[in-house]
Amino acid sequence: VNLRAHKHTYISYMHRGSRRVMRTLGSHAAFVRTSAPSSVKAPFTSLSSTRVSSAVGEENRLKSHPLFTLRSRSSPWRKGQRRHVHETLLGRAMGHKLTEEELFAFDLSGFIVVKNVFSEAEIERMNQVVDKHEPEMVERKGQLRLGGKKGMPLAGDGTTGRQDLGGMLAWPKGENELFRKMLTHPKLVPYYIALCGEGYRMDHLPLLIQQKRNCDGFDFHGGRLNQDGSWIQGLAYEFVNGRPYCHLLAASVALTTTKTGEGGYAVLPGSHKSNVPVPPDVMKMLKQTESVRNPEIEKGDVLLFTEACTHGTIPWTGEGRDGKRRAVLYRFAPANMAYGRSYLPEWPKGTTDGMSDGEKAVLQPPFNPRLDRNLLCDDGEQTTTFVRADFKKAHDAKVFNNPEGYF
Repeated sequence: VNLRAHKHTYISYMHRGSRRVMRTLGSHAAFVRTSAPSSVKAPFTSLSSTRVSSAVGEENRLKSHPLFTLRSRSSPWRKGQRRHVHETLLGRAMGHKLTEEELFAFDLSGFIVVKNVFSEAEIERMNQVVDKHEPEMVERKGQLRLGGKKGMPLAGDGTTGRQDLGGMLAWPKGENELFRKMLTHPKLVPYYIALCGEGYRMDHLPLLIQQKRNCDGFDFHGGRLNQDGSWIQGLAYEFVNGRPYCHLLAASVALTTTKTGEGGYAVLPGSHKSNVPVPPDVMKMLKQTESVRNPEIEKGDVLLFTEACTHGTIPWTGEGRDGKRRAVLYRFAPANMAYGRSYLPEWPKGTTDGMSDGEKAVLQPPFNPRLDRNLLCDDGEQTTTFVRADFKKAHDAKVFNNPEGYF
């Protein structure tokens, strides 16, 4: 871990039993006491939530201190070891940053494509499982059709509807693993955290979308503004102090390859920052079609886009898998936000059965990370916790008559 890349680093620590834990949010490093000589006092009280102006000097001072040793990805945490984070830490993962090019592309256009997240063998296995469940797919007909009336640009042949399939998180063991992997994939977790923050959560149940040839598309939807110009807070995208913030992030894994011009996902790049509502004729691709982009996405890639960016689906004309286009769509939100409500009163039967701690952390209901929320680490396996002080919980238990000690 190169702390020199982070000239401004937030550092905090907590005292838990005989262990003192320090974590820098400007990197993926953590400092943990392995032994405590009796002659050494606790010298770091003044560092709680302190902005360090020179990470270089701080790195050298901390690494040389007898209380601490550096652990990073090259020196992983022992299996089952739990990390705890002091409640005064910022609720954002300052060290999880997109590359300069990715940040520019996402902020400019509202989406990026993460290449080669799943291997060819993994994609083939996912398709085999979907083939097995294909009879369960529900075709959109009549009022459920999404591309408008026959003859409209997004209507396809005017008859064939999109097919939808859910429930993959609750499929039997041997079938659900790769679909659950999207929640905690180590290639994707840094993106989820960078765009939604630590403690990100799955907001919608995953949806598999299948388009047969000449199947209808989907009129453009989503976006920053309603037609009356009012702000859509539930889909909002903001950029503050060099950081993107997505209120609702979509992640779509491609089970088939889409080439530009074949149909599938389409977007109005930059509409997530528009100050004017998208005109209805543009939403239906009747006008200004030159503003629409239909990106190439290869099977195994994952498309990430903010729901504040107006997007839709073009009728399918490509090869795909036996003439079908397939993608599985997930949506994620910050820890304390919710758009969907499938978690109430609990996730559908079987959804969490046999899940890892990391996967269960992503399925927690919405509440602030400061309130003892389990947070997924960037390896996609380990979890850590924002620890709320016991004396505060004891106080809240008395005030609000809540034995768990939360307001």
